[in-house]
Amino acid sequence: MARIFVPLSPAMNTPPDHKRKRPPLWVLNLLTALVGIVTLCVGVGWVIYSWKVDREVPYFAIPLVLCVPVIVAVAFRNIWD
Repeated sequence: MARIFVPLSPAMNTPPDHKRKRPPLWVLNLLTALVGIVTLCVGVGWVIYSWKVDREVPYFAIPLVLCVPVIVAVAFRNIWD
């Protein structure tokens, strides 16, 4: 069976013109900091809660509680890049 090659028209290869508008830099910095702080507070709250409920400190979670807010803030920031 023969294959028929149909070249794509230039209109099909162009990306859409509508891009997400980037907020001002100070707003982006403020939102990134707030997302990081909120994530840190949630993590610290979980560590304190599990310490009170289980009567032991989850030592494996302490480095995660400190690292995950940075990862979340960077991922949030990269939405507009």
